[in-house]
Amino acid sequence: MIKEPTLECIWEARRRIYAKCDNDPVKLVQYYIERQKENPERFTSSPIATPKQQAR
Repeated sequence: MIKEPTLECIWEARRRIYAKCDNDPVKLVQYYIERQKENPERFTSSPIATPKQQAR
């Protein structure tokens, strides 16, 4: 595993947030949705990438 202090800090924050959500992925998504509503300026939208159609 990579021993990079910045990454370790990010991973630890993610673990704490997931534990705060009782390690429940549904609660985790709800948590992030609420955070996005509270701070919309911190999130950006980008177009969804779609696979290119191959010529036949």
